[in-house]
Amino acid sequence: MLRIIEAKTVRALLPVSGLASEIGAALTAREDGGAEFARSAVDTGKGELLLMPAVHSGTLSVKLISLYDNPPALGLPSVQGLVTLFDAATGRPVAVLDAAAVTEVRTAAVTVCATDLLARPDARVLTVVGAGVQGRSHLEGLAGIRPWESVRLHSRDPHKARRLAGWAGERGIEVEVAESATAAVRDAEVICTVTSSPEPLFEDCAVAREGVHISAVGAYGATRRELPSQLVARSSVFVESAAAVLREAGDILIPVAEGVLPADPALVELGEVISGRHPGRRSAAETTLFKSVGVPVEDAFACDLLYRLAVEHDAGHRIPFA
Repeated sequence: MLRIIEAKTVRALLPVSGLASEIGAALTAREDGGAEFARSAVDTGKGELLLMPAVHSGTLSVKLISLYDNPPALGLPSVQGLVTLFDAATGRPVAVLDAAAVTEVRTAAVTVCATDLLARPDARVLTVVGAGVQGRSHLEGLAGIRPWESVRLHSRDPHKARRLAGWAGERGIEVEVAESATAAVRDAEVICTVTSSPEPLFEDCAVAREGVHISAVGAYGATRRELPSQLVARSSVFVESAAAVLREAGDILIPVAEGVLPADPALVELGEVISGRHPGRRSAAETTLFKSVGVPVEDAFACDLLYRLAVEHDAGHRIPFA
C-alpha cells in the first residue's frame, strides 16, 4: 500500500513548532559525517524543476519541486511538487507527500531553530518581511520563541499583509502592518525576510548597528538577494551548509563578487552551534545572520517523522500499489 499525505495532513501532523524542536538532529547528522546531497535543476525557461534526494534513518526521500513565477491570473502557487518516500532498507515505495507543504514547514522550522539559537534572549521586537506561505509559517513559528512586545509585518502587497495580520490576530498574535520594509526593520531586534526579491529590501542603515539577528530565507538562487552587501559584511554568518550557500545563495555570492566579502567567507554551520563546537552568538552587540538555502537531509528528516506520525494516526489515504 502507498500512503498519500496531502498538504492539510502534513500541517496537522507536524506544526512548525513541533518540527523546530526536532530538526537540529538533521543538522548535527551532517556534522557527524552524514552525506551531503546536492540538488539538481532543470531550467525550462519559465521556471525550474529541482530534484533533491536524501536519506535519514529508515527513509529515503526524493523531492521534486517546481519554482515558477506564475502570474496571479493563473491562481497557482510559485512552489509545487511531490516528495516520494522509499523504505531505505528495501527500496519499497511507501508514501507520496505534498512537497510544497513539507517545504513550508521544514523551512520555517529550521529558521525558528536558528533564531532561537542566535537571537538575543532579551529580543522583544520581531519583523517579518513577506506575507506569502512562508511568511505565514515563519510568523506562526517565530511567535512562540520570545515574549515579543512588538511584531511587525511588511509585504509589497498591502492586501496580503493585512490578510496575514488578520490570520495571526485570530491566533492571538498581534501584528502591526508596516508601510515599507525600511519602517518595518527600524529598531527591530529580530528580522526575518521571506520574499522572492531580486534586490535588497532595505538599506544597511535601516538596521540597528548592534545586537540584531537576521534570518534571510527567500530570494532563491545565485542572482537574487534580500539583504544589502554592507549588512552581510558586518554580520557573523551562519548557514545549514557552507557548500550549498557558496553554490546558490545570492545574499552571500553577490557581496563576494563585489569584493565586500572575501572569496572564502567565514561561514559557521548551524550543526556546529547545536553540537557545541561553536558558541553561536558571542556577545549582545554582535549582529548575527542566518542564511537559509535548505538542504535535502532536512526534507528526509521531516518526511521520516511525518511518515511515522501518519502510520501512527492512520492519516492520509492508502492506495494499492504493486
